[in-house]
Amino acid sequence: MEYLEIILLGIILAVDASIVAFSYGLYEKWHIQNGLKIALVTAFFQALMPIFGWIMIKFASDRLSQIADSFDHWITFLVFLVLGLKIIKDSYTNEEEESPKVLSLRILLLIGIATSIDALAAGMLIFSQNAPLFLSASLIGGITFLCVILAYSLSKTLTKIPTRILEISAGCILIALGLKVLIEHTLID
Repeated sequence: MEYLEIILLGIILAVDASIVAFSYGLYEKWHIQNGLKIALVTAFFQALMPIFGWIMIKFASDRLSQIADSFDHWITFLVFLVLGLKIIKDSYTNEEEESPKVLSLRILLLIGIATSIDALAAGMLIFSQNAPLFLSASLIGGITFLCVILAYSLSKTLTKIPTRILEISAGCILIALGLKVLIEHTLID
């Protein structure tokens, strides 16, 4: 696996995390600290999951990989559905706030895990191609960080639109992302 392939893989894997970051940028009073938190957590998990995928191939049985593959898309779907519905619900219950919403550790971990489950498969690919594992994982994490910061920053350009519309849009985007993952995995399986 050449470095260009690893870079392209990193960009592909960063798409979900970037969409989530963009959505959260729409959902909340825009604050760069929240963008950095999302970027750090998603980059960490995007770098960590390929290592887990590599370990699964190296040490685990094929049966374990099949079991994980049979339900990972459901977990991702449910996480994005819950986050999306929470954002939509919050758009109707929260009055206009001046201070930025703080992302809880629980929400950040859910975002990190849900956006990086597909990176497990990347680790399996890296293993099968005999690519340098830690360099590949580091590149994937670094690319994710940059893409997420860019996506979160781009969300600021839409701040003239009424908050409730942005919040409902952000929730719908997260739900659609969960549906996309579910459809892709159930049609492929």
